[in-house]
Amino acid sequence: MALFEIVTMTDDSGMSRVVTDDLAAWVDDMGTEITGTETRTNLRTELQGQPKIAGFLGPFWGGLSQTGDAIIRYEDEGTYSALSQ
Repeated sequence: MALFEIVTMTDDSGMSRVVTDDLAAWVDDMGTEITGTETRTNLRTELQGQPKIAGFLGPFWGGLSQTGDAIIRYEDEGTYSALSQ
């Protein structure tokens, strides 16, 4: 099982982080959409075939949860820029 971590920039508190095991429900709640799947074969196997989300960068590797589940991470452009500096 995979967990999905979505990190976004907010005007008031910096970065906001959501972790869910139901990415489709989160995407629907946020009014965005899944635009396809990751097809690059040179990525970690855990990232191959993972969804791509409109308006977000990723999937990225987020490590393992305390229970050993893969964490698949997505970031909005503001978060990616802030963390890449």
